Amino acid sequence: MRNKKYIILIACVLCMVVAAGSALALNASLPAKGIVDLSTNYGASGVIAAVAGVSGATDSIKVTFAEQMNPSNFGMGLNFAKAWTKTWNADNTVLTIGGNLDFRAAADPTLIVYLMQTDAARKDIAEPNVFKFHDVNVTGAEAKNGQADLFFDILSANGKGYSVYIAEAEQGPFALHNQVNYNSKGAHIKGLENGKTYWVAVEYKADGLVPTRTAPVAITLPG
Repeated sequence: MRNKKYIILIACVLCMVVAAGSALALNASLPAKGIVDLSTNYGASGVIAAVAGVSGATDSIKVTFAEQMNPSNFGMGLNFAKAWTKTWNADNTVLTIGGNLDFRAAADPTLIVYLMQTDAARKDIAEPNVFKFHDVNVTGAEAKNGQADLFFDILSANGKGYSVYIAEAEQGPFALHNQVNYNSKGAHIKGLENGKTYWVAVEYKADGLVPTRTAPVAITLPG
């Protein structure tokens, strides 16, 4: 009877070792080269065409695909939110990830897409894609005579990596505005017309990061 117990115990230990070995093999099968900076390179599959971040009262991420996708088989994760929403457009080529997102919740806010499936092929694309973001937090704005100040958390007073976009309607179209001087508090915007309301957004780009643009802020000049 005692020998039987030992045999059962040894068999259980062997089962655990085999299971652990299988898990290790599964993890090892994920190619390290698949985890790449995709701010400029969207993976060997070419399925992800573009990724952009929107920083505002609540942050969001827009993923654009080169093909129609199968939304029911899309795996992703965020390190700066415990829950999120996924909204696809009508033809399943654009995904908006939203909800109560806040890029500031992590020192290195990251989106990982680990599973995709195109609607046509219906074959899994298990290619881990890593996207990193930087929060751009607008804290206020001040209108002046023919100019305005936009205040935000700027990394460098020389404005490296930042661009200001302006429109005359909230929905755009937005155009790059070049009459801008950057400082330690944000951006000083010149070349504006008194009496007009402008919608202003600032975008940050850097190597290894997804371009992140703020939600537009309305600034009405005196007039």
